[in-house]
Amino acid sequence: MITIKKTALSLIINRFVLSLLLAFITTSLVIGQGSTPVKEVNKPVSGTYNSGTFLENQTVITNSAKCFELVINHRFGKLSDGSKEAWGIYSPSNIRFALNYSINDRLQLGVGATKFDKQTDLNLKWSFLQQTTNGKIPVSVTYYGSVMIDGRDTKSFDYANFKEAHRFSYFNEILISRRFCNAFNLQVAPTYVHYNATESASDTSSVRLRRNDNFGLSVLGKLNINSTYSLFVEYDHNFTLLYKKVSDVYKEAKPVIAIGIEKATASHSFQLFVTTGESINYQKNMVYNQNSFFDKDGKKSGLMIGFNITRVFY
Repeated sequence: MITIKKTALSLIINRFVLSLLLAFITTSLVIGQGSTPVKEVNKPVSGTYNSGTFLENQTVITNSAKCFELVINHRFGKLSDGSKEAWGIYSPSNIRFALNYSINDRLQLGVGATKFDKQTDLNLKWSFLQQTTNGKIPVSVTYYGSVMIDGRDTKSFDYANFKEAHRFSYFNEILISRRFCNAFNLQVAPTYVHYNATESASDTSSVRLRRNDNFGLSVLGKLNINSTYSLFVEYDHNFTLLYKKVSDVYKEAKPVIAIGIEKATASHSFQLFVTTGESINYQKNMVYNQNSFFDKDGKKSGLMIGFNITRVFY
């Protein structure tokens, strides 16, 4: 009987010791795994912008490979046209239809047609740097360039030495964006515009008024309200002055200012806003805009209602 009791006690002790050993080993493995450095994942940030279009400009975003994107830009007439024109709804409006195609995740080609001046634009967008979640790359950088062709009848160019090359103008910008948090994004874009032909003092004068090369800067901000709604603001400024001021007809370009709201889903974006940029075409807005955001010197503001619609086909 005593021998049986000793054997049972030995089994109990052995099992207890074994349980302690297993518990110790398991705890050591867990602690060891927790103390092992986890390799940082270098992934691009997501959700910076919901569309490649931003009010009167572009964003750093390019769509995924082999995607088509339909873009509709619309600008009503000026709000200052009053109630007889339904605050610009009945006034002459400008509209642009465009189609973009993503060759890969970072390279996009597009073509667009704008009502005013029968403008056709060919554009290219290349996202060559993307902000990462681990902060090693702090900003996203994208190049956007376009060639605009003025398709009006030759008679619309009222000077004797007209050449077909005078129809062309060029827009280039480097878009630099940073997502500071889930709610706020900021983008700045140094801009360069070239017109092959600009105004002279008269048909026979060699005195140029407007410069062929113009340099500007765009500042864009986005504030997320929730997962689908966002507030937008944009300010585009042309720093290039006229060669010479000869009359009130030729004036310095005024900044393009736009404020609006966006409703977005995974495949489409709708932006509704007020803006001073009625040309839609980027280079013409930058170089020729004469609309003011506020009433000034007895003249009413040039504000108008605009909207952008984008739809992505995966």
